[in-house]
Amino acid sequence: MSQNKNDIGYHPGSLLLQWHITERCNLRCAHCYQEGYAGKELEFSELLAVFGQFKELLNSWNKDSKRPIRGHITVTGGEPFLREDFLDLLEVFSAHRDQFTFAVLTNGSHIDAKMATYLKGVGIGFVQVSIEGGRETHDRIRGEGSFDETVAAIGHLVNAKVRTLISFTAQRCNFREFLDAAR
Repeated sequence: MSQNKNDIGYHPGSLLLQWHITERCNLRCAHCYQEGYAGKELEFSELLAVFGQFKELLNSWNKDSKRPIRGHITVTGGEPFLREDFLDLLEVFSAHRDQFTFAVLTNGSHIDAKMATYLKGVGIGFVQVSIEGGRETHDRIRGEGSFDETVAAIGHLVNAKVRTLISFTAQRCNFREFLDAAR
């Protein structure tokens, strides 16, 4: 297990927290598992309490360990960028990145060149963005115009040298487009 503080991904021996910080989303994807889009969110202080528990667990596991466990937090939602305090949370993560890596799962609709540069600056490990096929299929699944927004977000992330992962949710209506989406 690598202990390089620039390590950017999950690997065995890690403690992984996938954290849904909001149910809010600006898209209504056909395959979404969200039951609602307006549930009560944790206050920022409560987010910090969860984060504190995560760090406490890491510290307790690593206290006497010869092979320290590295943590990783992947933030998602809904769409995490809809939280007004989301960037504040990323700043907190950034200040502790010697203990863990962090990443974001997003639909990409809130990532422009400035945001991509910001994400690079806070030391994000990766950003995962979903592509569901070609333009027509993707827009049918995620909403009209979302394909172009997503492709633009990916371009901004790549230009800012942010590690960018593409997610593809295979389903009956798009599984034949996997290779095209992956290219």
